[in-house]
Amino acid sequence: MKKLNKHIMVGITSLILICPFLIPIAKAQEWTLDGADTPIIPGFSVYPSEEYVYNVSVVGMLNDMGFIFEIEKGNITDPGTGNGTGVWGDFWTLNTTSGEKTINMADALFAFWNETLFISQSFPCIIPVENDGKVSLSILNNVTYYFDTMIASQLWIFEQQQTFHNIYSIAYWNTSNNAYMKMNYTDEGIMAKWETYLVPNVANVTLYSQPAQQTPVFSFTGEGDILTFNSTDFKIETTITDADNNNDGVTDTDYLFRILNGSTWTSWAAPTSLLDWDLGSVAAGNYTVTMEVKNMYGVTQEEIIIEYIPPAVNGDELISGYPIFLVSMVAILGIIIITYRHRKKLKI
Repeated sequence: MKKLNKHIMVGITSLILICPFLIPIAKAQEWTLDGADTPIIPGFSVYPSEEYVYNVSVVGMLNDMGFIFEIEKGNITDPGTGNGTGVWGDFWTLNTTSGEKTINMADALFAFWNETLFISQSFPCIIPVENDGKVSLSILNNVTYYFDTMIASQLWIFEQQQTFHNIYSIAYWNTSNNAYMKMNYTDEGIMAKWETYLVPNVANVTLYSQPAQQTPVFSFTGEGDILTFNSTDFKIETTITDADNNNDGVTDTDYLFRILNGSTWTSWAAPTSLLDWDLGSVAAGNYTVTMEVKNMYGVTQEEIIIEYIPPAVNGDELISGYPIFLVSMVAILGIIIITYRHRKKLKI
């Protein structure tokens, strides 16, 4: 019975696993993983190396199945409809109970967009966005053309179809047999839920986890948490909070940092736990040290105040905190004033 249920599930979910656009694609100009300098894929809200995980549930069946969409790259490509931007990656099936992953489709075209046409070689968990990073009504309407073709290829025709831009949703339904299919996206073009009732089964695909896409969280201070120094040359201690911002199950390590040196930033470099820093030729006082740390999602800036107290001249002091020269000059001035007043009294 368990094996039968699995076969039935595969049959039901074939709608979202097989696409009519299985055509060769010419590829060029790629956007790939490049550490902290990895760019967002133009026209979409995703980055190379990200993973989007979905749960699948079917009423009356064993629900231990999920999908993983692993973004590998983006590029300018031509699927025979004119140049556009493609999002490529690997599609995995996931046993949510055991955690076992199985590759289902490698190097698949998750999404193609040329400002007028959207197509996909797999379940469309990603759709385009405008320059402001949000899905527009025109984009949502263009995505429906893809679904129209997908539904027609599966010979399931629905009487009604409508888009709802305010909730980024597309719906199809048939009043004669109560069949329906609806897709809900986030405003950033990520599939949040796919729900269908195709007699006699109800199937749901729900977004389980996605990349945080957060800039780094970090702090820095003087070595040993000391912020007062007797030398302009000291060490900076940096701590970056562990994170998995791309949701690939691996703690982030791709960071770069720089420090503001006067009015000029240093070059970006790999951060170290201890860094030598020199304020330069400065007088005693408080100084702001500004550091930036970036990952592929952006830059975070933090500041600390360093107090610099110069050491005594030759290490000798007459009065604690004051050099001999300064004390001597004050003493000489005092003697001159006293002598002047004494001579003035004698004349009287």
